[in-house]
Amino acid sequence: MPYLTLENAKLFFDVVGEGEPIITTHGVAENGSYWSRTGVSERLAAAGYQVIDTDMRGHGRSVPLGNGDSGYDVATVADDFARIADHLGLDRFHLLTHATGGMAGLHYACHHGERLLSLMSTDSGSATIPTDEFADEMFESHAFELRSVPLSNPMADNRESMLVLETLKRARASSGGPFLNRLNANPEPDRCWAETADILATSTSFHVADFMRHFYTNPDPKIALLRQIDCPVLLLLGEHDVMFVKPNELMARVIPNAKHVVMPGLGHMTAIEDPEGLTRELLSFLREIHPK
Repeated sequence: MPYLTLENAKLFFDVVGEGEPIITTHGVAENGSYWSRTGVSERLAAAGYQVIDTDMRGHGRSVPLGNGDSGYDVATVADDFARIADHLGLDRFHLLTHATGGMAGLHYACHHGERLLSLMSTDSGSATIPTDEFADEMFESHAFELRSVPLSNPMADNRESMLVLETLKRARASSGGPFLNRLNANPEPDRCWAETADILATSTSFHVADFMRHFYTNPDPKIALLRQIDCPVLLLLGEHDVMFVKPNELMARVIPNAKHVVMPGLGHMTAIEDPEGLTRELLSFLREIHPK
């Protein structure tokens, strides 16, 4: 199996196809199979791209090595994209992200956009504690200042429902929470729930819970840095992705020339809910920025 071994982690990745490279990452408790299990990676490869599906450190087959700090902060997770690219000899690459991985992808684009052919951010935001409050237009002309009122952390608050496979049955019988809220409404609910279970099954709850404690720490959407992103950017999310609607509207306002796409009827798990439609949007964007 292809691994990159670092001082404090082994990072797993899988490569399919040939052509311009696309490095992918995923959401919390998921792994690179969010893209491969749903067929998105194969469709992109068939369109002429080399797809490198990665497991974020602490997720899937990427495991900590127990040598001190596991590197579960957003900057280290973002730097892993460059580490894998360097390992594969890639000077520049597209970055395809989802949810928590998208937070790291946006951080990377803010600081190292010159290396990106594009950033495709699906169902994500630029703050590691996403909130509607700090996505409001009133904050765009002022330096970020954390208010004294304690903020709830929706990512940590939903830890149990995301990490424990046994809760999927309970989630299916209810609303599904903010991340799985549209699976029952999908034309193929059985497929969606089965793929979700398969994807979540690979990660170890202990490692993911440790990751969450260290990663979700900052409600600052980093507006000044977003304004400096100079690579092509796609911001895509489902219409009913309640946690990230406002953060995406903010990014669409402040990231130069970003393309903002809202997929009707979908929720947070866009690659599971409509893999063909999502792939069409990704390929449309890629062909717009670099016609083949």
